[in-house]
Amino acid sequence: MDLAKHQSDFERQLALLGYELVLFETAKEGRDTILRLYVDHLDRSRPVTLDDCVAVSEGLVPWMDVAFPSLREDLSIEVSSPGVERPLAKADHFRRFAGSLCRVQTCTPLNGQKRFKGWIGEVTDDAVTLEEDGVLKIVPLDAIQKARLAPFDEPKTPKPKIVAQAGPRTADAETSAD
Repeated sequence: MDLAKHQSDFERQLALLGYELVLFETAKEGRDTILRLYVDHLDRSRPVTLDDCVAVSEGLVPWMDVAFPSLREDLSIEVSSPGVERPLAKADHFRRFAGSLCRVQTCTPLNGQKRFKGWIGEVTDDAVTLEEDGVLKIVPLDAIQKARLAPFDEPKTPKPKIVAQAGPRTADAETSAD
């Protein structure tokens, strides 16, 4: 089963439970296939806890048994918070964390480079601008294989010179800004 085409089904079901789907991925671990769901509260008012992950899992399993009866035979489900090294999968994710440092890996090289570490600048529906070592680099969103915030690297990475430095946003700032 091609799970990627069912991502919107999972997004709708999670919204009914009060959560946003941040990232939807499958991974192989030995012989097992795992469906990983990174979730956040729709209102972003508080961090996702272990209790939230259990509630999401318990809320999804009955729905999945009806919507995709053979799915749970083929894979395991893992629900997680986005964590501090939060995945960035949509333009809105990059917008929300403008001014923050992130790591991006592209599917194919862009001007000979596949890995970027830069400060998030302007974001359009098609691309994100990163400031890396004082140089602005435009990365098309459809070229991104993986992107995550890099908060642990912020103290040792030179501060941006071009991108307005908003700095990491707090939960209060995120809520009021959205």
